[in-house]
Amino acid sequence: MIAFFDVDHTLLRGSSARHFLLGGIRRGLFPLSSLWYMPGFYLRFWLGRLEAARPAWEFPLLRGLGREKLEALARDTFPAMRRNLRAGSAALVARLRAEGWQVVMATTSLDLIVAPLARHLGITEVLASSLEFSDGKATGRFQGLPLLKEEKKRRVLEYLSARGKRPENCSFYSDSILDLPLLEAVGQPVAVNPDARLARLARRRGWRILRF
Repeated sequence: MIAFFDVDHTLLRGSSARHFLLGGIRRGLFPLSSLWYMPGFYLRFWLGRLEAARPAWEFPLLRGLGREKLEALARDTFPAMRRNLRAGSAALVARLRAEGWQVVMATTSLDLIVAPLARHLGITEVLASSLEFSDGKATGRFQGLPLLKEEKKRRVLEYLSARGKRPENCSFYSDSILDLPLLEAVGQPVAVNPDARLARLARRRGWRILRF
């Protein structure tokens, strides 16, 4: 049995990228003007107005930075992220692992940002968006598509098919209506601290709702 977990607002209170961005600004890697970009980006994300293939998913502020430098930033800023880890979600992950479930992250966040969180929780499999690198430097673009909406569902189903697993025997924990395609694809959809739209839908369909 496999339990898939979203990260932002599910395992964490808030966004995994926030501490990464703030840490990068403090270290002089990102310009202070990055702070003005992020609110509009997340507003469009929460409203469901970002599509996977749109140029809005390009991140010029990461362009030219080396992989090792970005991974080091993720490690350095993880303590701040850890303080926003929901105790209830962390306990749930630990309980599922103890019961024999394989726990896998399935997140729109960048893999290098959530890698320290996965290690902290003992999660060895991560499905996440990835940056494109050329000669060891970030291009500012995604490698492939970000794990959003149908793309997250596609990647999870591809992961399961490669291992001979069936989605009916899996669960998915998420806070967001944007994850509806994957929630509908698994046998055990669970709404965790759901947004208003997902909460209404979960109640209507009789899905399990958890609040931490």
